[in-house]
Amino acid sequence: MKRSISILLLITLILIWNVPAVFAENEADLKSRIEEKSKELEALQGQIDETQNKLDAVSSQSQSLSREIKSTDYTIRSLELNIQSDKINIDKLSLEIENLGVQLSDTETMIVEKKATIASIIRALNQKERHSILETFLSGQSLVAGMTELSDLEELQHSLSEEIDSLRGLSQTLGDNIQETDVKKTSLKNEQLNLTNRKAIVEDQKSYKENVLKVTKNQESVYQQQLSELEKKQDNVSAEIEALESILRKNFNASLAPGRGYLIKPFTGSRILTQEYGTTAFARTAYKTGFHNGMDYGMPIGTPILAAASGKVYAVGNNGRYQYGKYIAIKHDSNFFTLYAHLSSQSVSVGSTVEKGDIIGYSGNTGYSTGAHLHFGVYQTMELKGFVGAGSVPIGVTMNPADYF
Repeated sequence: MKRSISILLLITLILIWNVPAVFAENEADLKSRIEEKSKELEALQGQIDETQNKLDAVSSQSQSLSREIKSTDYTIRSLELNIQSDKINIDKLSLEIENLGVQLSDTETMIVEKKATIASIIRALNQKERHSILETFLSGQSLVAGMTELSDLEELQHSLSEEIDSLRGLSQTLGDNIQETDVKKTSLKNEQLNLTNRKAIVEDQKSYKENVLKVTKNQESVYQQQLSELEKKQDNVSAEIEALESILRKNFNASLAPGRGYLIKPFTGSRILTQEYGTTAFARTAYKTGFHNGMDYGMPIGTPILAAASGKVYAVGNNGRYQYGKYIAIKHDSNFFTLYAHLSSQSVSVGSTVEKGDIIGYSGNTGYSTGAHLHFGVYQTMELKGFVGAGSVPIGVTMNPADYF
């Protein structure tokens, strides 16, 4: 009789171990739909890359009214494609979150079943331990019966060990799925933010194009005259800034700056560094000071820009066609500041607190810029100085951002 109970118990364990995948069909359907979205995104990325190549080709040409209009048209097209990509990515992330929910439910069900199995084995072991092998022999039963009892006990102990290991594995899977779900939800929130802001940036670009055509009266000579006047004013503002910053540098204390690893790159993925910090070849010919006070990264208009470190937003401004255009300055520990310039859009306000990696704005081509890029600067001290025609400009003691990544 006891042998029959042991065999029955083992059969039960096998049945419980092979818990049927109740959601298998639903999960397979979700995975198929996720794969379709991935293919749509891949095809769309090809169009985005093609448009960006055309934009890069136009940007490399000398400044002219026709180049300005073409560049704006390609930028609008690129943004519209990115908006389509955002919508598909939102659908894809929503499906992935739903699929993870199915997996979570499935894993939780299996965990409940495993716990019940373990409890059943423990009860069987307790019952076996009440009747020791010695008692079986003394009761007059055969040696074969005693060995069977011992074998049953060993099998139960082995099953218990396996079930506990399996439970640990399921618990780890559950934890990983919860963590992945949180990451996907954050990505979904960011994509929804990107979609909203990119739509606004498209409208800004359209307005900018209309304004350029209106002010220049669609005449190249008028555009070139405006460009010449702008460069003269830009030189004057730069000279004033350099004079003020040279005074601030005299009281500079480098020991107060944080160490390497304090900052993250203010964007995701890899971007081409188009100009380094310092006396670069371009700076020696393009700027009166001959010095570039930050790092430039080439990227399409509308690329999300991230806070390089946690802190409080110190300034959100716009110089128009002078200096930095739309910019954000963040104050960090030890009077340490970061600057994000030539933006197309800003998503934070003065006084707000940001965490490292938060989206604070979007790259652009505003201010004194020859192409879409992010100017990233690091300052030991910073103050806002007003200039005629250029509004408030952040000035201070700059340092090489590369020393703090």
